[in-house]
Amino acid sequence: WADRAPWQAILAVQVAVVASYAPAFWYEGYKMDDAVAIQRNPNVVGAEVTLTELMRRDFWGLPMHGSGWTNKSFRPLTTLSFRLNYLLHGLESSGFFIANILLHCVASVVVGWSGTSWIGLPGAPAAAAALLFGVHPVHTENVLYLVGRADVLTAIFGGAALAAYAALFCPPLQIAACDAEGSPAPKARAWGAAWLLPPVALVVASGLCKESGFTFLALFLLMELLDFISLHTASARAGQRIPPRQWRRLRLRICLLLVSTVMVFVLRYRHTGGTSLNMSPQDNPISFETSRMVRALSYAYLHGVYMGLLCWPRFLCYDYSMDAIAAVRTPLDVRLLLPLAAYVGFFGAVAAALCWPPRYQRAALLALALLLVTFFPASNILFPVGTVIGERLLYVPSAGFCLAVAVWLHR
Repeated sequence: WADRAPWQAILAVQVAVVASYAPAFWYEGYKMDDAVAIQRNPNVVGAEVTLTELMRRDFWGLPMHGSGWTNKSFRPLTTLSFRLNYLLHGLESSGFFIANILLHCVASVVVGWSGTSWIGLPGAPAAAAALLFGVHPVHTENVLYLVGRADVLTAIFGGAALAAYAALFCPPLQIAACDAEGSPAPKARAWGAAWLLPPVALVVASGLCKESGFTFLALFLLMELLDFISLHTASARAGQRIPPRQWRRLRLRICLLLVSTVMVFVLRYRHTGGTSLNMSPQDNPISFETSRMVRALSYAYLHGVYMGLLCWPRFLCYDYSMDAIAAVRTPLDVRLLLPLAAYVGFFGAVAAALCWPPRYQRAALLALALLLVTFFPASNILFPVGTVIGERLLYVPSAGFCLAVAVWLHR
């Protein structure tokens, strides 16, 4: 019945999601950063909040420009959600926890919706992905640590953006109808370039909840690339060329996506003046190591820890600062077997997906890309992150993990 009524199945599994967090409906109090982002944030508890104040203060309520401390975390939509909570029930903290749980359920529904509309899963595996995402233990911090709402909202808007872009321009190959290896590429819808605005606007909203949301723009480009390869392959097998009109539309969309991506990052940089981490050795001691080799080996180990949290979250911790995870100082450290297993497992999954029939191949590659692309800002590859390990940073990447598991189980 789930394949016949996917929405009903996806909604039905939310009973288990709510049940897993039911005790939190009565939680009270503000922990650590919650007090700063909510209790002491003038954009949340102020008598009056103006657009000017919302735009000039960071996520913690501090002015982004001036001589004071700020890390330039510009997340106005998340702050507005806290403001809405405050207007409804004041600083009664249980209301914030209830809102986080309900938003987590919405994110779980969006993951299931993305499974059907973005990668073409039937109802049953899409509902399984939504269930796995909803009850995965690694999301505990995002739901019960109130500032983790930023990642939850990012996943909601980002997942909706992927589903919208797929519906408008890159309809998925329906896995339920999979038959031969040479299945034709899906026929792209003939929507004009102006219809790029809704999915791009959803990505911008995602990025205004948390900065990692902007990475969803890269997934639009990947969808176009995969569909172009499928279209080119199908046309070559038929001895035909890609229709000129379709080719022009594809080039226009890609150009507009690239322009939109550049504009988004330039505008954000101009508004915030860049991002300043202002870390201390207590926050991320690995980033203060003088040896490049020690930093590289330690960051690689952290990748293994993150993959372990996705695959087997037997131990959870809300704070990995200071020496919670010791640096890796030699290539002979046995702990490096963990990232080795993670890298081999991930690239093995990509290699296996490339050998599958086209419908499964596209679905698996997109799910794995969601995992990799959205994790990249937290990987310490381009820049150091303000924490050694942050389980909350796995919230959006775990959606790709859950969808990949669902594709594999259905395969």
